[in-house]
Amino acid sequence: MASGKRLSSFVSVFLLLLLAAAAAQQIRYIPDFTSATATAHLQLNGSRLFGYQSATVLRLTDPDISPPYPVATSTYFKIAQPVVQGFTTYFAFQMHHPTVCCTPGDGFAFVIQNSTNTDSTMGASGKGIYAVGAATGGVGYAGINNSLAIEFDILQDPWDPSANHVAIQTCGGNLGLFNTPVHLPGVYTIGNNHHVTSCLLSQNAINSNIPTLGPTCSDGSCTDGAVHQVVIEYVPPSGQQSGSLLVYLDPVFQPGTHTPIVGSVPTLNVPYNLMYSQSNPLGLALANISSIFVGFTASMATAGGTTTDILAWEFTPQAPTLVTQIIPPGGVEADYTFGGHQLGVTYPSGFQNPDNITMSVLATPVNQQTFYTQRLQGTQFADENCIIYLETGGNCVDYSVTCHDASGQQITCPQEPADDIAICSQFYTSEPTSQTNTDFLEAEPIGSNNWCSIWTGFQDNPQDGIITGKGTGFSDIVATLSPTGPGPQCGGGRGMDLRKLTEEMRKITTKQVKVRQQPSGFCPAIQ
Repeated sequence: MASGKRLSSFVSVFLLLLLAAAAAQQIRYIPDFTSATATAHLQLNGSRLFGYQSATVLRLTDPDISPPYPVATSTYFKIAQPVVQGFTTYFAFQMHHPTVCCTPGDGFAFVIQNSTNTDSTMGASGKGIYAVGAATGGVGYAGINNSLAIEFDILQDPWDPSANHVAIQTCGGNLGLFNTPVHLPGVYTIGNNHHVTSCLLSQNAINSNIPTLGPTCSDGSCTDGAVHQVVIEYVPPSGQQSGSLLVYLDPVFQPGTHTPIVGSVPTLNVPYNLMYSQSNPLGLALANISSIFVGFTASMATAGGTTTDILAWEFTPQAPTLVTQIIPPGGVEADYTFGGHQLGVTYPSGFQNPDNITMSVLATPVNQQTFYTQRLQGTQFADENCIIYLETGGNCVDYSVTCHDASGQQITCPQEPADDIAICSQFYTSEPTSQTNTDFLEAEPIGSNNWCSIWTGFQDNPQDGIITGKGTGFSDIVATLSPTGPGPQCGGGRGMDLRKLTEEMRKITTKQVKVRQQPSGFCPAIQ
């Protein structure tokens, strides 16, 4: 039992984290954009969700339906994302079906922005999640202020060193300055602005020595571009070390993950600090201290161009992040998504929520050693250690669960005395997880070390791991590695002594186990 002083201190910190965290659904469109929340959470400015090759893609440009040209589009996730403490984003794209031979264009960009204005002389318009930059070489972000763009360019304009390059562009958080796609010294014209200059982050922030990004054209015919995969990671400054922005194009991934293998060489790796200040003018001015909009922009030139599709996307903040939603009826899974990892909660069939009680899940990345010394050491789970989730900056994730009534007052989450609330965590990890060495712990109250195991199974999903459990209610939840198998279970009649439970787990791993899935998500159905 934690002391009252320690628990009080934790609650104060927890409340501060709630104020700073993003209380909304996070970004996970995997394996494609077929999602009930896709339309609700995406601001589509000229782009659209489109069925292509038996999948739903985010179509940024489409020359078949876009005349008259030029065309620029943008797409942003409507909820600002916490970025100051770091993030990892993964996406896959394809540029195909060119209508111009032999130089289809323009390309697209992954954009981070908190725009308050756009340069209409370049052809840009709107602000915030409605901001759209210039076309005709503007890649859909030219003219947006307070923005950072990682562009994937397939057309050589006068300011480009080549017709196939990746570059990082920003003119910083000075609200009077607008981003541009210009990489070279000199003054250029975009739209009606004849004084456009470079916003290349640094001389090392561009690379033309890369695979072909878009369609390949020769002798009057073109072939579609290949599918490419991208990982972008922001590592914030720490102590005397500067921050960094890394871009990986088509890396070799750790099996079953969206994380490049150890030793992967990034396409771009430049020092960067996202936080704007007088001493750091190339940083961005962030809303609410730490949050900013993320998404994609694209453009086509005057004569047409190429179809540009984003096939899949996830964005994983490395800061404490809050997701809140109304608890659905029994049998319907509620997914609390944090990009590369999720928590799922399913109440049993027959459960109703007539009072519209909401459940909030705060995902807090925490150092594995810190978590062990502060939360597990000295408890009956001292032989366990929390699982490091990839895309979190090398941390474990502690999920803190609270509930509120319709007025916003915190209340006890609805309980189920038969231990029938199914809970699970889906994640990427490079640690050796299996049916016999994992555990799923619950602590009551939040911040205490009153752990017990709710573990019911581990699913070795081909794409990512799933730890599952059942409980009556919950506060803190964490997935762990346990060399001796799951530890002492919570009450409710499901308890089994540790030796017997471990032996049972060894038995079921010797045969094929079919697990019935909830059709809405990744948690096992409640039997």
